[in-house]
Amino acid sequence: MGLIQGAAPLSERELSPALRERLGLSELQSLRVLASTPRTILLERAGPESFPLPFDRELVLTADVRAFPLADLLQLVHASAKSGFLYFEHAECAKTVYLHAGEVVFATSNQRVDRLGECLLRSGAISTEQLLEAEQVYRPPAPFGRFLVELGFLSPRELWDGVKAQVEETVRSLFSFGAGSVLFWEGEVRPDNVVRLALPTKRLIAEGLSQRDVLLRFLAQLEDPAVRLLPVEGAARRLGGTERSILEALVEDPSFPAMCRRVGLDPLSGARTVRLLRETRNLTIERAGSSEMLSESGASPDQERLRECVRAHVALLAELATPIIAVEGVEALRARLTQVAEESAGRHPLLADLRFEGGVLHPKEVCERALRFPGDRRRAVRAALGELVSYLEFELLNHPRIEDAQGYLEDLDKLRAAL
Repeated sequence: MGLIQGAAPLSERELSPALRERLGLSELQSLRVLASTPRTILLERAGPESFPLPFDRELVLTADVRAFPLADLLQLVHASAKSGFLYFEHAECAKTVYLHAGEVVFATSNQRVDRLGECLLRSGAISTEQLLEAEQVYRPPAPFGRFLVELGFLSPRELWDGVKAQVEETVRSLFSFGAGSVLFWEGEVRPDNVVRLALPTKRLIAEGLSQRDVLLRFLAQLEDPAVRLLPVEGAARRLGGTERSILEALVEDPSFPAMCRRVGLDPLSGARTVRLLRETRNLTIERAGSSEMLSESGASPDQERLRECVRAHVALLAELATPIIAVEGVEALRARLTQVAEESAGRHPLLADLRFEGGVLHPKEVCERALRFPGDRRRAVRAALGELVSYLEFELLNHPRIEDAQGYLEDLDKLRAAL
């Protein structure tokens, strides 16, 4: 069942003008009672553009993210195998997560940077020109993804991969917020007019926490007074929405804090959008006279993060391969991994013709290959090497000569969390 506009809101007779003013209600907003106890009442403030919240499910959890981080709350829902609908809100940002038996099946966001088009652009599935062309002729309420397929910009399989990546990124982005409120309604709630996915909540939490740390480091760099964000000439004319507003604001003042104030963005959302603009070559970042923000190693932060991503995956693959090599030897496993990589290369080009030395990969070779990819290189690495991780985990759990494979996998949780 999809979400339906909730039970009848409080009528005008029940809300005097003085009470509406005290509650900060505009003329177009209404109130609905979400929950009540002998001492407290929880109200929903809704307007014409508000995302509809469940009315026929029980609200079982409300929390302040400052005291109860989202990672802990989502882990609780996952460990309890709960089905339901999670709603997060902070300032103007709102995100939702649909869960079935503790696993994520869908997610939405009102942030432009989380839209399908932007996610496809980051991954390199479509070009900036294709996105602009599609946005100019697209007319709601038709699904935007299906429209891209009709234009010939995507295949149905590429759309599936794009929607899955969009949902995963929306969930991962939740864990960057250190403030906000969260509500959870228990019970099956199906998203309307979308395919239902099946995504591992535990992995998304670990990835989200890792990405949070990366984003916070990037944000710290952006807030350095010496950093300047420089739009590429003509980029603003090619873009729209928030991205265009950012580039136009940077013409007046190229500092990140000033841009956020002028556009009205919170710093985290601003950092995510700036990262998108840099990845799509619509702006450059300079510091202290350099043409690029450099790390101590001389590599750009994006390159450093890519290497960290590759090293983490290769380290986990090596650990997963160790018990199999111990009972079978290197060659048998190397042959199977080579076959898996060849069969998956159509979906993950990074795996094409990979060499497995001693049953494992060499991180330098994978990094050099990944740096030649357009779009979100780390996402390409996670998707490609994640395929090999999943295969080795399956082998371990089903290998007749390996005892307590589950215990061995649990011991690797810290490595997995670093992916």
